[in-house]
Amino acid sequence: MGKEKLTLSVDKEVVEKAKRLGVNISDITEKVLKGYTSAEKPNGDLYDAYRQLFDSVLPLLGEFDCNVRVAEGVDTGVSTDSQGKECEFEIPIAIFLESNGSFYLDPFEEYFTDIKKITPKDFLTPEGILSNLVDSLAKSKEASEEKMQQIMMAKRIVEAMSETLIRRPSAKRDEKG
Repeated sequence: MGKEKLTLSVDKEVVEKAKRLGVNISDITEKVLKGYTSAEKPNGDLYDAYRQLFDSVLPLLGEFDCNVRVAEGVDTGVSTDSQGKECEFEIPIAIFLESNGSFYLDPFEEYFTDIKKITPKDFLTPEGILSNLVDSLAKSKEASEEKMQQIMMAKRIVEAMSETLIRRPSAKRDEKG
């Protein structure tokens, strides 16, 4: 099948992050367009559609050992101050999809697996989730590369110490013997 040239405008930051990840933007675009034009529409509700999206993201999260922010909202409540006066409060929350398929509720440090605990209005847009995914993957790759450099530096230090410590005693023995 022949190919046709296509011009796209993509956010510069997204392109830079994709390049750092080694993503072939042309291949990805072609695959997405093929999938979009031949894909079945979700049979269920909004939760089913998000679950399908999240299921497709999980292998990447596992491979890159990271999570992605998929929802955000505000938790509100009423508390009593030291003088007994009631005060309303708002706490911003972020919900992350973890590589094991669970969700992490920040700042409450709580995990859950039931997607229906997330209010539909709190889900980020698919574009927002994809942008967060690219950010998470890029940060994870950079952190992994930095960790690899640190490990290799530590290895070189240990090797240098080993050479120095192992050679000294044998050199001293030669002098004595």
